[in-house]
Amino acid sequence: MEPDDWFIFMQSRPLAPGGFWRGQKFAMRTRVLISSLVLILLMFPLLATKAPAEDGLSIGRMRVMIWPEYDDPSVLVVYDGRFDDDSKFPTITDFFIPKGAIINDICSLSPGGQHFCQLFDVSEGEAYDTVHLSLPFSNFYVSFHLDPVDLETAKRRIDYVIRANHPIGSMEVDIQQPLRSTEFAISPSGGKASMEKDFNHFNYTLEDIAKGDARVFKIGYVKESREPSVDVKYASMTGRRVWGSPYETQRNVRTIIYIVFGTGVLMVSAAMLWIVTRRRRKGAA
Repeated sequence: MEPDDWFIFMQSRPLAPGGFWRGQKFAMRTRVLISSLVLILLMFPLLATKAPAEDGLSIGRMRVMIWPEYDDPSVLVVYDGRFDDDSKFPTITDFFIPKGAIINDICSLSPGGQHFCQLFDVSEGEAYDTVHLSLPFSNFYVSFHLDPVDLETAKRRIDYVIRANHPIGSMEVDIQQPLRSTEFAISPSGGKASMEKDFNHFNYTLEDIAKGDARVFKIGYVKESREPSVDVKYASMTGRRVWGSPYETQRNVRTIIYIVFGTGVLMVSAAMLWIVTRRRRKGAA
């Protein structure tokens, strides 16, 4: 028996005085419960970030920021861009990040410019880690820090590898020189130099990057100071910075959401079963 036929059958049964309205209310409640359950089940694939990522996605334009010792004794990296095809969103996708990177924010930007922070999961690999996330819109923003640089030596070197998990039409790489550093050098050379807010920037534009390609930037400089640029310039450090990974916090939040979701489904199912059983008993009486 089809669902609509069942509702018609239940409403057409002889009812005691006032039973017609009770039958109407019962049918309406059941429809609402079923609709809510279906909606939750349809949304679940977007919440389950471990689901297979969408194939065939390509990035039109992407900006990569590599800022050594900016706000911490490490390297701040930001991936900011937009996928080509808006019609494929919302969807699930992956990004490659260096091993041990500490994620700060993962957001999707609405057409109106609003930031929607996203839950994510990280799979550890041998050469790099993979971030799995759901994106409601085609714009994305991924921010993370690398492991702290070696502050025991004044001659500091950073090798950063950008690994593309999607084809990229145009990628702009912005490398910022830390304040109070000298002998700043980048390989490959040829970056366009500019100054913004007292920081020296070196910009590269790379075109037509294929999925799986890697671009390596080797950065070297001399810096006697152990303090990052922003903390020294705009505020004094109040204490030793404690490094910790938010991975477990994010995983715990996602686990709580799954528990709440599962509990909600069970409660809805139990309520539906109770209503149907109660209705049948009343009908039999």
